[in-house]
Amino acid sequence: MKISVDIARTIVREISNTIHQNVNLMDESGYIIASTNPARTGTRHVGAQKIISEQLEYLTINTDGEYEGAKSGINMPLYFGREIVGVLGITGEWDQIKPYIDLIRKTSETLLMNFYLQKREGEIQKEQNQYLYHLLSEDVEHLPKDFISMGTRVGIDMLTARRCICISFRQGQGMQVEKPHIFLEQTEQTIHQIQGYPRQSFSYREADQLAVFVPIEKREEIERLIAQTAEKLNLPAGVILKAGVDDQPCAGMELRRGKERAQKSLKAAMLSQERDVVYYHELTFGVFISEIPDESKREYLARVFKGITDTELQYWMELLEIFYACEGSITRTAEKMFIHKNTLQYQLKKLKSVTGYDPRSISNAAIYQNALWFWKELL
Repeated sequence: MKISVDIARTIVREISNTIHQNVNLMDESGYIIASTNPARTGTRHVGAQKIISEQLEYLTINTDGEYEGAKSGINMPLYFGREIVGVLGITGEWDQIKPYIDLIRKTSETLLMNFYLQKREGEIQKEQNQYLYHLLSEDVEHLPKDFISMGTRVGIDMLTARRCICISFRQGQGMQVEKPHIFLEQTEQTIHQIQGYPRQSFSYREADQLAVFVPIEKREEIERLIAQTAEKLNLPAGVILKAGVDDQPCAGMELRRGKERAQKSLKAAMLSQERDVVYYHELTFGVFISEIPDESKREYLARVFKGITDTELQYWMELLEIFYACEGSITRTAEKMFIHKNTLQYQLKKLKSVTGYDPRSISNAAIYQNALWFWKELL
């Protein structure tokens, strides 16, 4: 294992803070890569090279310059497994350093082991992400025949049936949060802490959403997990966790179908003012909305709302959303909008004159509901 500059600096800092002496760390070729004296970084330490070439247990240097690039003190090899991966040098008298020798060695090698484990965990996570990308995105015919069993090699059990939950965040009324990846990363860590990672649950993070696969089936368990996650995240005021859930547990290649359904449900949740969690089996029009091209959505809006500006369209959409959320009640809608009932009735009549469709008519409600779906999708 090669010691990186970052971990070398960490080791030097920790040892120096413990024994209050100047400390250097040399790499496997005997060059100083981290030091409490930055001027020595990058210079050759012949004492360290002697330790490496002769496999010495330690080397005491009695006077400055006894070995080129070295000062008086003690130098000891750092092992990872059976291999010397570096040399640690402490400047000072032997009597000052001797009581700390074992502590220094154990601390340094523990830091190296922790660094290795973190690095390996990152490599495993990368392998899992690549595997899940192929699972969820690549054409099935292009995948190897043993693709399902390959999951075991990267720590993912593909045979256990799981539900898919897609999660994203909204801020305010229909607005995407800035830098969603921060919330998504925190959500991923939180859910894995609750559920157990990686065999119990696994996840796939994209730019604006997180797909989580969990081995739970009951609706109350899913809602408890989502609620616990939102609570532990301690989200800023105005930021709302939104989730879409598939309709049944899936395993193997069927996990792709689960994600597609959870993703459609998430879109419906993102568009809803009333519901933060939407299940696929509850969807109606939302099942198909993602399959309608954006150009068709724009054309629909242009036909219903003839010749009005974007600002005017936003006003009518916000009015209609509240109106239909209040089940067409003039009184409740007026209260929510903080306007008089007569003012609201005048606005609804005006909307009818603009579009030709009466929003209070049951037969026309679907026209406006579709428009609301499309408008939110295009935001």
